[in-house]
Amino acid sequence: MVKASDIRAHMAVVDSVGVHVGTVDHAGDDGIKLARKDAGDGKHHHLPLSAVARVDEKVHLNNTAALLDMPVAAVGAAAGAAGASHDGLLPPVKNRAVDDAKPRGNFYLPWIVGIVGVILLLLLLRSCLDRDEPAPVADPAATATASGATAALPVEAVALPNGTSVNVEPNSLNYSLQRYLASNEAAPRTFQFDKLNFDTSSAVIRPEDQANVDALAQILAAYPAARGRITGYTDARGSGAANATLGAERAQAVVAALTAKGIDASRLEAVSGGEANPTDSNATSEGQFENRRTELTVTAK
Repeated sequence: MVKASDIRAHMAVVDSVGVHVGTVDHAGDDGIKLARKDAGDGKHHHLPLSAVARVDEKVHLNNTAALLDMPVAAVGAAAGAAGASHDGLLPPVKNRAVDDAKPRGNFYLPWIVGIVGVILLLLLLRSCLDRDEPAPVADPAATATASGATAALPVEAVALPNGTSVNVEPNSLNYSLQRYLASNEAAPRTFQFDKLNFDTSSAVIRPEDQANVDALAQILAAYPAARGRITGYTDARGSGAANATLGAERAQAVVAALTAKGIDASRLEAVSGGEANPTDSNATSEGQFENRRTELTVTAK
């Protein structure tokens, strides 16, 4: 708060908008005694210290002269010359920025109306195009394919040397493995399972891949001299140590499934490939799935 000691006699006094309203005659704890320049009879105006906003070279009031019930010399003189009496108060001042402003209305309304109009026009054009476009003719072949979308892939019954047969899909691992074991081609040779991938962080054989493992067990049973190594792989997520462990667990799960079908455990070896030698990109979920694979290497036959 401004103190009386901050104010000196003869300091100019201006209101909150910078209009000169008088000069300090005296300042005390009871307020300011202001000599009004517009008062020819030497009248004074008293203001409380609370009416002072700050003091520098001038005394700045915290409100306008009109609100403080103070006259202004220039305005008062002009008003007197015009014959208008304002009882010593500052006459109303016209603010052109406000008084001459025209109603703005809703500035955004034309834009909104325009956008709605464009949308309606587009919808109208679309409905016209839809009516003019002939209805698509159903393709009988496509319909037949859609109705039989779940049809099983072709399988071939392959006779085995032990008098049994196994149903395998052409060009699958089991199909190629049987032909290899029946041939004179020497070992070793590696085969990648086409239907033996694992879910993320899992070493459990998926139900949809179990038939592939069962068919493999039938083929190995028909060729008792065959020995093999099962290698389990992972995608590149996780640490190298964790992936090495998970790869071994996946290989062991396949060996366990084959021994459960009667294959002697001494004929099989389980090893981990970890995240090494990816067959697809590890940047996509599809590629990661392909890398969570299993391989069979025939080491003897």
